[in-house]
Amino acid sequence: MNTYHPLKKCISRNEKELLVYGADNFSQFPRRDGSINSKCDRVLPAASRDDLVVLHGELDLEYHRWLQSHGLGPDHVVQYKARSKEMTLSELIVDNPEPIREVIRKTGRNPVYVPWFSGAREAEAAESLGAHLFGASESNTLKYNDKALFKTICQQLGIPVVEGNSFGMFPRNKENYPEMEAIVNGYLSTYKTVIIRGTLGESGMSLYKTDGSGLPLLYREIADSGEKVVIIEPFLKVSSSPNDQWAIGRDGGITHLGMRDQLCEQGLIHVGTLKGSAVAPEVWNYITETSEKIAHHMAKSGYRGVAGIDYIVAEEGIFPIENNARFNGSSYVGMIVDNIEKLTAPIPYWKFIKIKTAACTFLELTERIKPVLYDGHKLNSVFPFNCDVLPETGSFAVILLAQDLDQIAKLKEALKEMGVQRD
Repeated sequence: MNTYHPLKKCISRNEKELLVYGADNFSQFPRRDGSINSKCDRVLPAASRDDLVVLHGELDLEYHRWLQSHGLGPDHVVQYKARSKEMTLSELIVDNPEPIREVIRKTGRNPVYVPWFSGAREAEAAESLGAHLFGASESNTLKYNDKALFKTICQQLGIPVVEGNSFGMFPRNKENYPEMEAIVNGYLSTYKTVIIRGTLGESGMSLYKTDGSGLPLLYREIADSGEKVVIIEPFLKVSSSPNDQWAIGRDGGITHLGMRDQLCEQGLIHVGTLKGSAVAPEVWNYITETSEKIAHHMAKSGYRGVAGIDYIVAEEGIFPIENNARFNGSSYVGMIVDNIEKLTAPIPYWKFIKIKTAACTFLELTERIKPVLYDGHKLNSVFPFNCDVLPETGSFAVILLAQDLDQIAKLKEALKEMGVQRD
């Protein structure tokens, strides 16, 4: 029942094609603060040896050497060494495609540009490289990423959703706040908490909860953030938050990539993902049937690429709450695990978590967590990735590779004793 299909085969099965990965997420965030990084290096262990990875910043040579010592990581890497967040990776490529074109010429293969998020610039970048795009048009990408529009699409497909209101933010209108207050208080008459979420944020951005107290200040915070539309919904008691991932190939073919359990703080802030835990058959069947209906709608509209549909399982029912119509953070994790399994053996359980330690180099990190560090052979181990800001902030991510849930718990506790844990 719980079958996972390799994402890479959905992108291309043609050995004459060169996959050009750009895992930059800047294009999703026109407004960027200090919490948003390009995260391009997370694709390094996900790529195969003969792929090309393009970095917004600089390559951590020690991390790359560590990957290749275990038979992982690409031979081809292009670094733009950009320190500013003013330009996305795709904009850097459009501005200067020659470093990538040079690699393409050397390989003699046909390029396929594989971005994190498909916007207008991603299409331009693919065109500048003479590449196919594994992605969608900007309008299609935004249509499904927009939480309010996605909710409407689900309703049109006859899929039950959490009750709620789309609310336009017009802070200059004196009636705007009282209108929000009335909606919030209406839900608070039945529910203890109300959730207010922006329509295009991710990983807890533009996510607010209220029990009614301090609502004027919360309204001002949302207005100051620049949100134009928010969704106001009752905050349900959730027992699990599955993420169901699908891929729509360039030929329109639909593939189920698998279901994972999301780990969330404060209700909906994603902090990690678990693969391997049992899903009740009725939950699995309902979610996959619902997701397939959504995926067919997307494919018919012309969408191409990855779609990660987030659900909540609550007392009131099972509801899709958003569609991450782009690569998901765990998409790369799945690809990394696929690569490891090709070299070793099947990995029954894995857990992806964002984590932090004292700022250090990658070599210093390997010494810090040496007893549990992945060595290319042992199953119960820790695989570090997304380490580009490790020297500045100590933040990175890990995949806990394990034979069962008990071993995952032991690995997490071992990391904590080594000074590596969630904030």
